[in-house]
Amino acid sequence: MNEADRVEVAHEELDGCLVATLDGVLDSLTYGYIRDALVKLALEQPRAVVAELDNLSVGNEALLSVFSSAWMRVNDWPQVPLFLVAGDQARRSAIALSAINRFVPVFATVGEAIASVEAGAPRRRRRAVYPPVRMVSAAARDFVREACKDWQIEALTSDAVCLASELVENAIEHARTELELRLELRRGMLTVAVRDGSPAHAVLRQGRQGQPLGYGLQIVADLATTWGCAPDLHGGKVTWAVLTTGPRWFERHPEWTAPALRPWSP
Repeated sequence: MNEADRVEVAHEELDGCLVATLDGVLDSLTYGYIRDALVKLALEQPRAVVAELDNLSVGNEALLSVFSSAWMRVNDWPQVPLFLVAGDQARRSAIALSAINRFVPVFATVGEAIASVEAGAPRRRRRAVYPPVRMVSAAARDFVREACKDWQIEALTSDAVCLASELVENAIEHARTELELRLELRRGMLTVAVRDGSPAHAVLRQGRQGQPLGYGLQIVADLATTWGCAPDLHGGKVTWAVLTTGPRWFERHPEWTAPALRPWSP
């Protein structure tokens, strides 16, 4: 019996939020499955993710930390709030008195949870879809330059172009599926994200002498304030990075060649 046989996570859209109904058992076997299911929903960037717990059997209350664990994985990006709904007063009180409630508030009804969603800071978003061929890297860089100009954040252009180029090229090389490039500007932070169709997690690998295997994620890891990778609802993954406002990476690391200047080879 696998995790999906022990717990079902169904969801529906309601007033811009994704409401997840958890039906089954929360135990050590399903902990990761439930956490990842909630993260996948958050990556769709709804107003909030609301998890209904009334049909969830919890053998050990300590396992409710799965919800704060999911929150931690989406707090940097996409910063989608996670709310719990428990009709049972005893369970609701237990959650409200626990450390979980510092990050994930609990409500008696779905309506109450959705009503509590704040308007939040405005977001500017753009997306582009590309086939998995090398020449799209140039198109992706142009796409980012245009967005930075339109959003009047020209000072971030070089670093944003670098992030997009590396994430796109990483997806082309390893996923080899259609990819989606997303840009999001919120509260002065620019997020660059790439969704592809491969479930394989993006991993920073090192060479034998401790050198990175290619540029790729080494640049992303150093340049971004934070970055991550998570599975999505469609069987693929999203790799994302939040851009720092500090010195440009290539100014601090002149030994590397910027992507726009690197020779292209098929």
